[in-house]
Amino acid sequence: MKVTLECAHCLLERAINQVKLATDDPELQMQVVAEMLKFLGENFNNESVPSNIGTDRDLLVQRMTGKDPYKELKHESNEMALGILPELRALVEEAGDSHSRFRMAALIAAAANAIEFDVSGRDFSLDELKHIIANVETDLVIDQVNEFRELCENTEEVLYLMDNAGEVVLDIILIDEIRKVGPKVVAVVKGGPILNDATVMDAVEVKLSKYADEVIDTGAAAIGVNLERSSSEFKQRFLSAELIVAKGMGNFESLTEFEPICPVVHIMRTKCNPVAQHVGCPRNKNVVMIRRL
Repeated sequence: MKVTLECAHCLLERAINQVKLATDDPELQMQVVAEMLKFLGENFNNESVPSNIGTDRDLLVQRMTGKDPYKELKHESNEMALGILPELRALVEEAGDSHSRFRMAALIAAAANAIEFDVSGRDFSLDELKHIIANVETDLVIDQVNEFRELCENTEEVLYLMDNAGEVVLDIILIDEIRKVGPKVVAVVKGGPILNDATVMDAVEVKLSKYADEVIDTGAAAIGVNLERSSSEFKQRFLSAELIVAKGMGNFESLTEFEPICPVVHIMRTKCNPVAQHVGCPRNKNVVMIRRL
């Protein structure tokens, strides 16, 4: 997926927000934004991939400020999500048979992508979460949950590409249900801080290894999947995968740059027009969509 005109606004706006989180020094803020404008002027073109140029944007902010802008917010997101995990597990159990539980878990994973966990001070009640999950079902414009479960029934191992901190906690519920169907689950986090994506530190914080059969990282601080920057270990695991679950828009933006090497289940909310147009649905809708060989 390539950038559109709208991506320019989004890339710069998010850069400014990150600079504000990273430093209170107005002079340094201006220096970073000036450098960012220069970077975008030199690198934003018709062949740019949003996740790739977003990665370089984030690394520029980190390099110039010496700080991961989202460090504190990620911790808050994980704590908040861990607080509601038991209640969401109960919702899955109440769903009934294994097919219904799997569907509820998939809806919760989609709801997790719809929630803006990186908003400071944000909190959720169980009633609000139930409302979000109900809306996820209503807004599910591409529904391939049943096909997703069938793929799991015929797969030995699932490579699960995590997205954000906070969201990673709610993905535990779907990981549980996938494992009950049969396959092992290898959870993948980022190899370093990028956006508010889950890293090894977040995986340890939420005890992800208790739920997934294995936890690995991409070996790179990069949005989505960037094989040029990834470790050889991750690249090997990725290229030999039987089934991939990819959470969020960053994974979608990057994975659509090459043909699937195996079935890829995209679970996300179309939060921007470029992604929505690429998927072929309206903005702010939810999809559980399978891309195949």
